[in-house]
Amino acid sequence: ENLCFDEFRSVNSTMSFICCDAEGSHDIVAILENRLTKTIREHFMNRYTNRERAAVKSVVVDLNAQYIKFIKALFPNARIIIDRFHIVQLVGRALGNARISLMKKMNDCHCREYKILKAHWRLFHK
Repeated sequence: ENLCFDEFRSVNSTMSFICCDAEGSHDIVAILENRLTKTIREHFMNRYTNRERAAVKSVVVDLNAQYIKFIKALFPNARIIIDRFHIVQLVGRALGNARISLMKKMNDCHCREYKILKAHWRLFHK
């Protein structure tokens, strides 16, 4: 009823697709050799009936827009849930980029503010 979609680096540094049960045991539902939309769609269309796919209530995904595009077609009754880990990761990167951008605008890399931004970057993430 509840699934998780993600990708991982597999053989020869290619990205593969993984789907697991989002509840309890977190059993693996599928591991596919790539994360192409065509491959994922074919897997679910050929292995599961419309009734089985309609029974899925939610799909947890990262911020990959590719997944969001075809989830509604495959799982018509599923809610799309964005994984909070990926949201926190995105905010952390944005904060780091803003800090670095500010540091690059400073003319004096020996000033106190620059040194604080450089040395105490972990404080900004807290």
